[in-house]
Amino acid sequence: MFLPTLSQTITAIYTVSFTTLMTLTMLHFIQSAWKTLQKDWFHLKRLHQIPCDRCVFFTGEHNLKCTVNPYTAFQEEAIDCSDYRPIKSH
Repeated sequence: MFLPTLSQTITAIYTVSFTTLMTLTMLHFIQSAWKTLQKDWFHLKRLHQIPCDRCVFFTGEHNLKCTVNPYTAFQEEAIDCSDYRPIKSH
Protein backbone atom coordinates (compact mmCIF):
# COMPACT_ATOMS: atom_id res chain seq x y z
CA MET A 1 0.00 0.00 0.00
CA PHE A 2 1.25 3.46 -0.94
CA LEU A 3 1.04 6.08 1.76
CA PRO A 4 2.23 9.59 0.93
CA THR A 5 4.75 11.08 3.23
CA LEU A 6 3.90 14.03 5.44
CA SER A 7 5.87 16.48 3.29
CA GLN A 8 4.01 15.35 0.14
CA THR A 9 0.67 15.79 1.88
CA ILE A 10 1.59 19.27 3.11
CA THR A 11 2.82 20.24 -0.36
CA ALA A 12 -0.44 19.04 -1.91
CA ILE A 13 -2.50 20.99 0.66
CA TYR A 14 -0.46 24.17 0.02
CA THR A 15 -0.84 23.76 -3.74
CA VAL A 16 -4.62 23.32 -3.55
CA SER A 17 -4.95 26.19 -1.06
CA PHE A 18 -2.83 28.55 -3.16
CA THR A 19 -4.71 27.69 -6.36
CA THR A 20 -8.07 28.18 -4.64
CA LEU A 21 -6.98 31.48 -3.11
CA MET A 22 -5.65 32.82 -6.42
CA THR A 23 -8.82 31.76 -8.25
CA LEU A 24 -11.05 33.49 -5.71
CA THR A 25 -8.86 36.61 -5.83
CA MET A 26 -9.05 36.78 -9.62
CA LEU A 27 -12.84 36.25 -9.59
CA HIS A 28 -13.23 39.05 -7.02
CA PHE A 29 -11.03 41.36 -9.12
CA ILE A 30 -13.01 40.62 -12.30
CA GLN A 31 -16.34 41.18 -10.53
CA SER A 32 -15.15 44.44 -9.00
CA ALA A 33 -13.78 45.71 -12.32
CA TRP A 34 -17.05 44.82 -14.09
CA LYS A 35 -19.16 46.66 -11.53
CA THR A 36 -16.92 49.72 -11.75
CA LEU A 37 -17.07 49.74 -15.55
CA GLN A 38 -20.87 49.48 -15.50
CA LYS A 39 -21.19 52.32 -13.01
CA ASP A 40 -18.80 54.53 -14.99
CA TRP A 41 -20.57 53.71 -18.27
CA PHE A 42 -23.97 54.81 -16.94
CA HIS A 43 -22.45 57.96 -15.42
CA LEU A 44 -20.79 58.81 -18.73
CA LYS A 45 -24.07 58.30 -20.60
CA ARG A 46 -25.74 60.70 -18.14
CA LEU A 47 -23.04 63.34 -18.64
CA HIS A 48 -23.53 63.15 -22.41
CA GLN A 49 -27.08 64.41 -21.86
CA ILE A 50 -25.78 67.86 -20.79
CA PRO A 51 -26.79 70.19 -23.64
CA CYS A 52 -24.63 73.22 -22.77
CA ASP A 53 -22.32 73.05 -25.77
CA ARG A 54 -25.34 73.10 -28.11
CA CYS A 55 -27.00 76.13 -26.48
CA VAL A 56 -27.06 79.71 -27.77
CA PHE A 57 -26.03 80.97 -24.31
CA PHE A 58 -22.79 78.94 -24.35
CA THR A 59 -19.87 81.36 -24.67
CA GLY A 60 -16.95 78.98 -25.17
CA GLU A 61 -14.99 80.95 -22.57
CA HIS A 62 -13.33 79.28 -19.59
CA ASN A 63 -14.37 81.92 -17.05
CA LEU A 64 -17.98 82.32 -18.16
CA LYS A 65 -19.31 79.19 -19.87
CA CYS A 66 -22.95 80.26 -19.83
CA THR A 67 -24.33 83.77 -19.69
CA VAL A 68 -27.65 82.75 -18.11
CA ASN A 69 -26.69 79.99 -15.65
CA PRO A 70 -22.94 80.22 -15.07
CA TYR A 71 -22.94 78.13 -11.88
CA THR A 72 -24.73 75.12 -13.32
CA ALA A 73 -23.17 75.11 -16.79
CA PHE A 74 -21.73 71.71 -17.69
CA GLN A 75 -23.02 70.22 -14.43
CA GLU A 76 -25.61 67.45 -14.07
CA GLU A 77 -28.13 70.11 -12.98
CA ALA A 78 -27.94 71.53 -16.53
CA ILE A 79 -29.52 68.42 -18.08
CA ASP A 80 -33.04 69.82 -17.65
CA CYS A 81 -32.11 73.49 -18.00
CA SER A 82 -35.23 75.59 -18.50
CA ASP A 83 -33.23 78.29 -20.31
CA TYR A 84 -31.76 75.94 -22.92
CA ARG A 85 -32.11 77.25 -26.48
CA PRO A 86 -30.58 75.15 -29.24
CA ILE A 87 -28.21 76.76 -31.71
CA LYS A 88 -29.99 77.25 -35.03
CA SER A 89 -28.15 76.00 -38.10
CA HIS A 90 -28.01 78.28 -41.12
